[in-house]
Amino acid sequence: MPEEKVLPKERIASSFKQLAAVSTDLNDAAKELGRSIGSLEAALRSLNLGVSAWYAIADGGDDDGSYWSRDIGYTRIGEQWRIALRTVSGNHQVHQHHEQVWAFNDAPRWMCVESVGKLPDLFDRLISQSVDTTEKIKARTIEAEELAAAVRAIRKEAEQADMAKKGRK
Repeated sequence: MPEEKVLPKERIASSFKQLAAVSTDLNDAAKELGRSIGSLEAALRSLNLGVSAWYAIADGGDDDGSYWSRDIGYTRIGEQWRIALRTVSGNHQVHQHHEQVWAFNDAPRWMCVESVGKLPDLFDRLISQSVDTTEKIKARTIEAEELAAAVRAIRKEAEQADMAKKGRK
């Protein structure tokens, strides 16, 4: 008995019905994951870190200087600090670099799935980046205070010279 051939339009119609059915579950699962990430973002924002950090999910390169990576990070996107995903690729030899960044919930879903397991690593990276930034701020504050003191001394000398001039008149 010969095998019945299914017409492409019938296959497409059947496949579309199946996609419509699974898309509801997919969207519900993505929303639930998004709510969890939203809670983490809100907690991080409450700390007011103002520090960006990235952690590689996967990366690689070739001998010709080409490189690529997929990363999870915490960075400012627009006006808000967000948990984000990015892809980076380029070539060191020809000074080529391409980067695409998404807020977590706007990223391709396969990247979201891939990245969730790296959240603890991102938090560790945020800690080290925050400690490093704190040390740098403290060192620069000392430098800035020395500069401000020098300017205050010059201003004071100028004011005293100005008052002396006015006294001679």
